[in-house]
Amino acid sequence: MNSLAKTSSILLIFTLFQGCEYFNTTTISPKQVKEQSLWSENDQAPSFMECDGLEGDENIECFKNMINENLMSILAENNFTSTSILNEEVTLTLELDTEGYFSLGEVEDNADVLTKIESLSDILQEAVSSLPQALPAVKTNVGVKVKTQLTLPVRIIASPQE
Repeated sequence: MNSLAKTSSILLIFTLFQGCEYFNTTTISPKQVKEQSLWSENDQAPSFMECDGLEGDENIECFKNMINENLMSILAENNFTSTSILNEEVTLTLELDTEGYFSLGEVEDNADVLTKIESLSDILQEAVSSLPQALPAVKTNVGVKVKTQLTLPVRIIASPQE
C-alpha cells in the first residue's frame, strides 16, 4: 500500500508539472495598452440614428449638426436678460456615456456669463440632458462601446433688463 501511495504521489506531481504550461500568461506593457487605446480611423465615432449610413466625415458632420440644432433650439426659446449687454462665448464639455446618453460636464466661462444670467446654468443642463439618445462610439479593435467627451463653444447674447 505504501508503494501505491508513492506511485500515486509521483503521478500526481508529474501531472501538476505538465499542467503548469496552461498557466503561462502574456504580459502586456503599458505602452501597448496606450497604443491600442488611441483613437484610430477604424474606430466608430458616435452618431445618431438619423446619421446612420453616412460614412466618415459626413457622419461626424451630421452628428455635430444635430447636437447644434437641438441645443440652439432650446437656447433660442429663452430670452436671456442680464445686468449688462452680453455677447460672450462659453465652452461646454459634453459627455456621452456608453449607453448613448448625454450629460453636461464642465462649463468653461472666462467672462462670468453664468453669474450674469442666473438661470443659464440650469438651462444649459436641461438643454444637454434633452439631447436625443445617440449611438455611442465604438473602439472597434476590441468591440467595446466607449465614453466620449465633446467640446462645444456656445455664444450667449443677452440684453439688460428693462
